[in-house]
Amino acid sequence: MKKAFVVLAVIFLINLPGVYYGWYDEFWWFDTALHFFGGFFVAMLMAAYLKDHLLPQEKIKNALIIAGATVFIGVIWEFAEYIGNQTLIDLIYERFEIRTYFMGDLNDTISDLLTDVIGATTFISLGSSLKSKIKS
Repeated sequence: MKKAFVVLAVIFLINLPGVYYGWYDEFWWFDTALHFFGGFFVAMLMAAYLKDHLLPQEKIKNALIIAGATVFIGVIWEFAEYIGNQTLIDLIYERFEIRTYFMGDLNDTISDLLTDVIGATTFISLGSSLKSKIKS
């Protein structure tokens, strides 16, 4: 679980210069990559957090629980982006003279959520394939 927290902190820290230097506008893939890795590592965190409650014989159910928890956190993140967009843009410019935004349009939000799910699915797939290779 500690590894997931460290990686999520790294993702957050990569985000900071991304906002400051405008990498979201300059590189089309920057936001997509962060959401993919965010989904991957939130799934990693959820799997570690829920490990005592997941049943080894219920792989599909476990995968749905981990993916559902990741989607829930992704939706909360999108709400936080919306609230930040409504409340922080002027404040950040006034204090730091940085022009920023936190969210795009509906297509961006749906793309972000889809990329979160792809990241979570990748983690679940890798986790399942690694466990099966370890057992054999």
